[in-house]
Amino acid sequence: MNEERMRILKMLEEGKISVEEATQLIEAVEAPRETEITSQGKPKWLKVRVTGGGSEKVNVNLPLSLARVALKFIPQQARGRMEAQGIDIDALLSAVTETKIGKLVEVQDGDEHVEIWIE
Repeated sequence: MNEERMRILKMLEEGKISVEEATQLIEAVEAPRETEITSQGKPKWLKVRVTGGGSEKVNVNLPLSLARVALKFIPQQARGRMEAQGIDIDALLSAVTETKIGKLVEVQDGDEHVEIWIE
């Protein structure tokens, strides 16, 4: 049994997630990842995985709907600084949410491997 599945089952055992949530998570980690951007439905998740040295270092699954809500909590002062640096958060989020499902970035640096994709 793979490491991700074991972690999900452990969270279920500890009562941190429900059976339904565990089922959804297991289905998500076992679903085949797209190797290129396709046009299959509307994206719902931004996923980031970093591995290195034979182990998983980071595994983040962020619902895009949560990302939209989170934008409302960025203070105006912080938004102003980001805009001064040429970062338009609303445009960035729009670009991500309008992107089709599939892999966005894959980087290999020595034994470090980073993947970012949308499901």
